[in-house]
Amino acid sequence: MKSPPKSPTCAAICIDTRDGAGRRRLRGVAEYAQQHGWRMMLVRQRGRDAAGEVLRLKPHGIITYIADQALVDAAARLRVPLVETAISEVDVPLSVSLDNHEVGRLAAESLTRLGFKHFAYCGVRGKRASTERQIYFAEHLAADGFKLRAFSQRIAEGESRMKPLINWLTALPKPVGILTFDDKLGERVLAGCHWSQFAVPDRVAVLGIGNDDLVSKLTWPSLSSINVPAEHIGLQAAGMLDRAMRRLTIKTPQRQILPTGVTLRGSTAALAVQDTAVESAARFIRDRAGEPISVDHVAEAVGVSRRTLDRRFAKALGRSVHEELAAVRMQNACTMLGETLATVGHISEACGFATAASFSRAFHREVGCWPVEYRNRVRG
Repeated sequence: MKSPPKSPTCAAICIDTRDGAGRRRLRGVAEYAQQHGWRMMLVRQRGRDAAGEVLRLKPHGIITYIADQALVDAAARLRVPLVETAISEVDVPLSVSLDNHEVGRLAAESLTRLGFKHFAYCGVRGKRASTERQIYFAEHLAADGFKLRAFSQRIAEGESRMKPLINWLTALPKPVGILTFDDKLGERVLAGCHWSQFAVPDRVAVLGIGNDDLVSKLTWPSLSSINVPAEHIGLQAAGMLDRAMRRLTIKTPQRQILPTGVTLRGSTAALAVQDTAVESAARFIRDRAGEPISVDHVAEAVGVSRRTLDRRFAKALGRSVHEELAAVRMQNACTMLGETLATVGHISEACGFATAASFSRAFHREVGCWPVEYRNRVRG
């Protein structure tokens, strides 16, 4: 006599699908579920209603995006594991979240590279992830001798009140580079700049977090943003939940995923320098870094000698033209390694290197590991 078929694993997915970050996490979870024959139960309710729905569904496990205490209590009551996909306001034993220390480093590196001397952070009051990003951004700026000016509102206040934000923007010394907690807040800061008639990016440069494609298309100028591998976070969270449901050892219960670079768009497309030759050279490098150009090509495009350009570049930005070209290429390479499955050979060609070997050596020298090692570290 045949044994009855085993019922599929049922996972309750408590992820808000109203924004891009949630939807992309959900895609990663769905990919894992399809590969392993799970049945996903999407919980659309919020707060205590979500916890009540989870108790009614009685899943084998739960995946959340910013869990509250009611959901944590529901998991404990059902005696099932819960995996968080962000930094929530309550303590959760299992989580896969973004490495905010690396977010702070990338933000500081990107904005200081543009020549800014004044920096600000716009966050959400009472949100742990926002506080983390502010702290790490400030730490990396302080290492270079810069101070950070910060502003935060509660989410409800931010949705209804623009005046405090505009007053803060007005009081900031200009030109200034601003990091926002996420892309939605970046969109709001751009709106505040527009209403206050602050030129973006010349007087105010804005960098978001999340790289929400829809937000970037709706903003003017288009919003630059730190890339968050949200689908990969969702995929890894599902894998962690799978191990927890099977009562297997989880070596890293609080796992952090690295951001995969920065996508520069119109909101940061300016240098806070007075030297037009330096500004033109930096723009040429940004636009043509994927081609096999050299410092001589840059100097020729700008119309000054290589020695003169190097001297003026170092005076304005504190680095050589060669260093700028190498940094832009490495940034592009890191993004491709983290977000695509392109081969090292293809990436080396796309980033302006003559051979894969020369690219690998340069990458190891600049980043501290080989390209494949970096990809494995970012993508897990």
